[in-house]
Amino acid sequence: MSTIRISLLLLTFLPQLLFSQSNLHGIDPTDLDRKADPCNDFFEYANGAWRANHPIPASMTRWSKRWEAGESSKDKLKEILEAATASKNAPKGSVDQIIGDYYGACMDESRVNARGMEPIKPWIARIDAARDMPELQRIMADLHDILVTDPFNFASQQDFHKPTWVLADIGASGLGLPDRDYYLKPEPRFKEAREKYVAHVAAMFKLAGWNEKTSAAAAETIMKMETKLAEATLDNVTLRDPAATDHNTTFAQLQAMAPHFDWAQYFQHKQIPQDVDLNVDQPRFMREFDRQIQETPLADWKVYLKWHLLNSTAKSLAAPFVEEDFAFNGKYLSGATEMKPRWKRCAESADNLLGEALGKKYVEKYFPPDAKARMQELVRNLLAAMRDDILTRPWMSDDTKEKAMAKVATFNIKIGYPDQWKDYSHVDIRRDAFFEDVIAGRKFVEEDDRATIGKLVDRGRWTMTPPTSNAYYTPLLNEIVFPAGILQPPAFYNDAVDAVNYGAIGVVIGHEISHGFDDQGAQFDYLGRLRNWWTDTDLKQFQEREACVAKQFDNYFIEPGVHHNGKLVLGESIGDLGGAKIAFLAYEKSLEGKPRPAEIDGFTPDQQFFLAWGQFRGDEIRPAAQRLMVQTDPHPIAKYRVIGPLSNLPEFQRTFSCKADAAMVRPQTERCEVW
Repeated sequence: MSTIRISLLLLTFLPQLLFSQSNLHGIDPTDLDRKADPCNDFFEYANGAWRANHPIPASMTRWSKRWEAGESSKDKLKEILEAATASKNAPKGSVDQIIGDYYGACMDESRVNARGMEPIKPWIARIDAARDMPELQRIMADLHDILVTDPFNFASQQDFHKPTWVLADIGASGLGLPDRDYYLKPEPRFKEAREKYVAHVAAMFKLAGWNEKTSAAAAETIMKMETKLAEATLDNVTLRDPAATDHNTTFAQLQAMAPHFDWAQYFQHKQIPQDVDLNVDQPRFMREFDRQIQETPLADWKVYLKWHLLNSTAKSLAAPFVEEDFAFNGKYLSGATEMKPRWKRCAESADNLLGEALGKKYVEKYFPPDAKARMQELVRNLLAAMRDDILTRPWMSDDTKEKAMAKVATFNIKIGYPDQWKDYSHVDIRRDAFFEDVIAGRKFVEEDDRATIGKLVDRGRWTMTPPTSNAYYTPLLNEIVFPAGILQPPAFYNDAVDAVNYGAIGVVIGHEISHGFDDQGAQFDYLGRLRNWWTDTDLKQFQEREACVAKQFDNYFIEPGVHHNGKLVLGESIGDLGGAKIAFLAYEKSLEGKPRPAEIDGFTPDQQFFLAWGQFRGDEIRPAAQRLMVQTDPHPIAKYRVIGPLSNLPEFQRTFSCKADAAMVRPQTERCEVW
């Protein structure tokens, strides 16, 4: 998104700005498809012309002003990284040395290609030399240190019942396809994916020097082992229920669950005491893992670990590995037709592994110091609207309202960047060894996470980097977080009327607030504890309202026979519905006692509000990416993120004078309202 100049917040909170409301712009009317009827297809009306005039770039799977802005942010990262790379005197361990040498090594493609698969040969040799399963388990632990987390992962997690405390968490992993259903469902698209995956695994092994017969046999071994793991893995909808992965476990119980894995050695390797507080996400999966340790030949386990090492590190190897990885994951599964340029992939890699080092430079250059306070003011305004909304819910008892209000009152707000930056000074980054730099970055990420286990929660930590064009809510911390990367057009403008900013970033803020009261967030109280704080009657009413939203999205198809799973996208859909409603309420409240703003380009302020949301969410998405999203992503596709919530709002119907039988007006008996 364009350069962040966030003197840019809503004029409601910026009386000191020198320009008046009258010379601020509204939505971009050139984005509109005037042939479309806003009451029939508001998505097409709001942004159809923009999408028609801006086809998806070959390297992207979806495209809109929002995605365009996110990609243009990487131009800014490129400037920062190139300047750091050009610096010849940066002290060892400084931010400029770390990000500059990382980027410089990544951009030295000729050196990376000349090394071929040489960087992973020592790992392959170790796996080949393992004489027995205990030795292979020690290698598995070493692989976990570099984030090759198969077939299980070990990481930190807040305790669902003592959210001020960080415990160790063991989760299911080990699959190369996007989720369990790709292995198990009989539909043609999943069957084809399995066939393509087997061919892809074989192709990667051939690039590693294996002959065709050995590669094909190895690919079949991988599919067989992963299918068994998939059968024991929870599906995506079940994983949305916090209770489904809430299994506080002692070390002795873990050992009994998977007795053929040397947990004592593993915990010693991780420098984690055996009496640590521990959670096992999926006990059934761990029992299947143990069964495979017993019954699967050592040779097959070696093939499995070599594949997951190769699969995990392919993007950091020579061009043939990168290209084959893209051919399957980028082109076949997601629909992109060409890779992003090398510089952009290097910038993304630096952000992924060294994000707060790079992010520190980013916010210094592109995020003004006063932006946090101004954004916090806007968030407080949306929280006030949420409080007003809760108090008017006729279906909630006073007791439940009181507990909900406590949750709103304790929301923690994070804006732009962390108050305390991570220290990367000890990460050994070299200009001439990109693969080793990736490994060093991965080790930092793993060690940084593991160091939190068995300690009080550090509420200052972030799970997104500052340049990220996104936002999130964490129920265990009851916090909403908005990185600097999202605080730019088309989400956030310095030269637009209030209606546009409330309709774009305002709905995003409302969305994140609503996550505190969606199907997952509503299970956590104001302290972040997983417990029921609802009366029985109120909970039943809430679940009926959830079911309405799930049913609505179950009926949104992306192609014949393929539709959204309403339960999978339930949380995000409640977020969009609640976000649009409370952002509109907040905007209306901001106008109290003021003259009604004038129309701009023939659109009323209320119309500007809804059009801003339609244009912010105006993604064109490739068919392959849509199929992948419908199967694995808790977010609906953009079209339904616009049509879905707005078709439930009487405010939208009134604003565009839509008739009761219009497509954008759900019948009264089917209209969904949660918040």
